[in-house]
Amino acid sequence: MKLRNLAILFVVLTMFSCQTTGSKNESSEAAKTQQSEPNFEAALKFINDYLDFINGPKSELAYFEWLDQRNDVTLGFKNELKRIIDEAERADPEYGLGFDPILDAQDSPDEFVLDTTDSEYLTVKGKDWPDFKLTLKVKLVNEKWLVEGSGIINIPENKRIER
Repeated sequence: MKLRNLAILFVVLTMFSCQTTGSKNESSEAAKTQQSEPNFEAALKFINDYLDFINGPKSELAYFEWLDQRNDVTLGFKNELKRIIDEAERADPEYGLGFDPILDAQDSPDEFVLDTTDSEYLTVKGKDWPDFKLTLKVKLVNEKWLVEGSGIINIPENKRIER
């Protein structure tokens, strides 16, 4: 009788063990699928945080400090932005670029909402200014979706919004 109870207990424990492993595999597969799907919310949060920043008190130095503190943008984004601004200031020290390269404009809405998505690209539009649109790009880096492009930064000409 004891041997029979032990055998039943062994079978039951084995079944629970298999179910646990199966659900771990399923959740692991779901996590991989979710991770392979771009996280556009990260880009939307970044661009709205950027609007809050530029509409508050700032200086040019604080601009780069703010960007350096962001862990939701790629190093490539930061380097390309700095390169664009430095090049524009060398070409015209007084006027510089003349527009915001992240927004690809001089003016902007107060808040963006998601408009469309296409692969790793997304288009946002002004919440209260729906005709104002902007293209952003996300990239998976070390299992985390980061902003790789916005406005004229790392966005090819054919993906930019015409102004």
